[in-house]
Amino acid sequence: MASSATELPDADIIVDEMPHNGLFNMSMDAALLQLAAERERSVVRIYQWSEPTVTLGYFQGLNQDSESPFPGLPIVRRLSGGGAILHDREVTYSLILPLSHPARQNPSGVYETVHQAIIQLLTTVGVSSLLRSAFEKLPTHRMTAGAGPTAEPFLCFLRQNPNDIVHSSGCKIVGSAQRRRKGVILQHGSIILKASELVPQVKGIEDLEPEFAAVEFRQNLPVTIARSISRSLSFRACSDAETRLAQTIASEMGHKLPGDY
Repeated sequence: MASSATELPDADIIVDEMPHNGLFNMSMDAALLQLAAERERSVVRIYQWSEPTVTLGYFQGLNQDSESPFPGLPIVRRLSGGGAILHDREVTYSLILPLSHPARQNPSGVYETVHQAIIQLLTTVGVSSLLRSAFEKLPTHRMTAGAGPTAEPFLCFLRQNPNDIVHSSGCKIVGSAQRRRKGVILQHGSIILKASELVPQVKGIEDLEPEFAAVEFRQNLPVTIARSISRSLSFRACSDAETRLAQTIASEMGHKLPGDY
């Protein structure tokens, strides 16, 4: 961030060690976003999925089950935009920046700030990566002429965005999307660790770099993201109030969370 450290709100880091279903994950992010309007702290949440799940971008349509290329899988809607994501062998982050964060003056800059921090972490664990915008400027990169306008792919990881993190081979390994509500920024990010059997063409980091230090990467990811948007960090769990609000949000969506939540 271009602003000085004293201008950056403190950040809470929430690492969910237990994988959750899609409804819980999206409802918790919605709860954190809603409560951020009352707080002056940023939040970085790291989580996983208890089963392969499809999330749709906020503005993405899906009218009938037959339209989904993954029949039978749970489908939930994200608050953030972009294309659908099959969450399987990945780690997911959500980042919430309050009204007092200077990034609200340039929300799109948060993509590059966070992604550059992740790129640096990937370098330390033996993975060569860069932003797509930088990859496309390399002399070895060859643009393929298209046949004309086509519909965007259903899946986020089959789409191309200048802010994507790509492996040095050009494969997209990290994608993010945002939503802004009442000045508060929510950014979602998916980091593909290994290709899903359901989408084998979307390669993960371990497929591209078999010697990838996955444990070290996952251990350092929460602090890496948090330090890119704040200087004073603290770890905590989701509070009872946040969990209750997430349950309420899920109920309003016409579902109930499993009793073990």
